[in-house]
Amino acid sequence: MNILSYSYKKRGAIEFTFDAFPHSKVVFHPIKTYYFIRTVRWNAADPVVTRRDLERMEMVANLEMGTLEHYKKRKGYNPLTL
Repeated sequence: MNILSYSYKKRGAIEFTFDAFPHSKVVFHPIKTYYFIRTVRWNAADPVVTRRDLERMEMVANLEMGTLEHYKKRKGYNPLTL
């Protein structure tokens, strides 16, 4: 999964568009030192977003923002699900 574009929003939020879901907007908010998905503005033209897709999006977005190591240290991180 690759990032097509991203833009900064209010209060530290970042809106991403991914190649697997080009018509849907994914909004990330900062939590401590990494970014976490807050909402997905899903479009019916895209496939249904699964939990596994959300985890991949979080990994890719945190890699892009340089916070991947902090994301991996969070309590709920499970490398076996990816």
